[in-house]
Amino acid sequence: MRATISGLRIAVIALGCYWVLMFISTHIPANAVPPLHISNKFIVSDKFIHAVAFAGLAFLLSWALPTNSSRPFRNVLFAGVIGILYACLDELLQIPVGRTADWNDLWADCLGILFGLLLYTSVRHCLIRMQRSLFGRT
Repeated sequence: MRATISGLRIAVIALGCYWVLMFISTHIPANAVPPLHISNKFIVSDKFIHAVAFAGLAFLLSWALPTNSSRPFRNVLFAGVIGILYACLDELLQIPVGRTADWNDLWADCLGILFGLLLYTSVRHCLIRMQRSLFGRT
């Protein structure tokens, strides 16, 4: 049984909300975005923020896409492709709002996607192993 709210899977709702917020935040004009300070001496890199944001997107995409029991990680591959295509599109769509399309941002996005996919795969594997140990082979 899957967790749902009014018939919609929670994974799909979480992905939709996250993606909308991510799109809005990446399309705020550059002059309106303040640098992110952890302390007076440490500023968080723009590339780190890109990687973390796209890791979250890749994780949620993998979770939201249906999983076929005969090919359990096909959704992960599909999520990676969607994530990379969106990263390219996102960089291009930033140009009209006064931001720049940057290859380094795209690389950071792709590294974040890879991390998000690996994280999803690891979490899924651990959950399946836990389920099998608690409830027997399913």
